[in-house]
Amino acid sequence: MEQQDIPAGALRRLADSWHNPAGSGRTFCIPPNGGLPNGVPLDEEFSTAIRESETGAFLFWSAEESQAVLPPFPVEAAAEYPGWSAEPLYSLLDKPRTVLVVLLRLSGYAVGVFEGERLARSKVGSRFVKGRHKKGGSSSGRFARRREEQARGLMDKAAQTLQEQAESWEGPVDHFLLGGDRLTLLAFEKRCPYMERFEGIRLPRVLNVGRPNLEALRALPRLMYASRVIAAGRSTGA
Repeated sequence: MEQQDIPAGALRRLADSWHNPAGSGRTFCIPPNGGLPNGVPLDEEFSTAIRESETGAFLFWSAEESQAVLPPFPVEAAAEYPGWSAEPLYSLLDKPRTVLVVLLRLSGYAVGVFEGERLARSKVGSRFVKGRHKKGGSSSGRFARRREEQARGLMDKAAQTLQEQAESWEGPVDHFLLGGDRLTLLAFEKRCPYMERFEGIRLPRVLNVGRPNLEALRALPRLMYASRVIAAGRSTGA
């Protein structure tokens, strides 16, 4: 089994090469936690990847080979099509979306609102947070307390910026997405109760980005709209 992350444009070209509704096989749209289609033999590693996908999958299956696309946004409904049909995948990729993003590391934060792949609004900031202290003793304790205080100040400013950007945005938001350092984001969630209002639209993945700044936001669509593509050979039992 082979897998790779593919940007939206490259994925569309790949799906164009698959598209053959009159051919053999079937196409399945599988929502998150939707379960695998009955009577379709797949090897265990391949089927596990589909079951564990947080956004569901598009499964292109035949007795000779199978391809699964784990999309960047959730598959909305279960469906089945004859042959290999890329149309439902195109529909998901082309659907207009507004995404609110928070990027956070101890070096700084960036909050952006995307309409499709266009960065429609943004605000970034940084605060000095000391690096780790390598010496022991009482100075180490004072250093740690100071570092924690600086980190809390950074997270509180990021939380304030998130609320300001969200409340000043006049249109609806379809998805909420986080990126940066996972441990810092966990601490941020505890200090930002405002995040609770996005629980119903929050995507579970965390984007792996470096320093949060305007440049990182502008480069984000390539990562944000990428899909994982998994290829398998002859289906087990076919």
